[in-house]
Amino acid sequence: ERGWLAQEWIFGNTVRRVLDWVHKESGLSQSEKEQQVHDLLRRIGSALGHLHERGLVHGDLTTSNLMLRPAEGDISDEDKQVGKAIRIVNTNGEIVLIDFGLAQQTVQEEDKAVDLYVLERAFASTHPEVEDDFGHLLQAYGESYKGAKTVLKRLEDVRMRGRKKSMLG
Repeated sequence: ERGWLAQEWIFGNTVRRVLDWVHKESGLSQSEKEQQVHDLLRRIGSALGHLHERGLVHGDLTTSNLMLRPAEGDISDEDKQVGKAIRIVNTNGEIVLIDFGLAQQTVQEEDKAVDLYVLERAFASTHPEVEDDFGHLLQAYGESYKGAKTVLKRLEDVRMRGRKKSMLG
């Protein structure tokens, strides 16, 4: 009736920044980079599966609207200052979804498939080096959400419509 708002400061980095760190600054070997990215994508897929399981779609999934909250041992007290960037040391931690300005409640598989499609396109345009690994995200999504099978089938339809639209202009 009166409404309420709860906020929390997330000490961490956007997934966009973390992926840039992995590929440009981490100094990891190629196989270590792949493992870090696959683990990160699986955690993202699981987080999205839990979101969709509860009947919510984000509406604006990008790697800038996903944050990685580092594991407690990977963040120093010095880094725990509001507004200060957190030093990235690995891709361990919890995925936190932010910016629910376009979110909605829904039971429609189409809406959930479009949510995944938007994120897939965001990965393709912002992180092309990770695009081929998106299947890890979808696999974890499928393992974390009972209704994923129908959503993933619908995702194929959404992809086809997207390709047709881009071909026709």
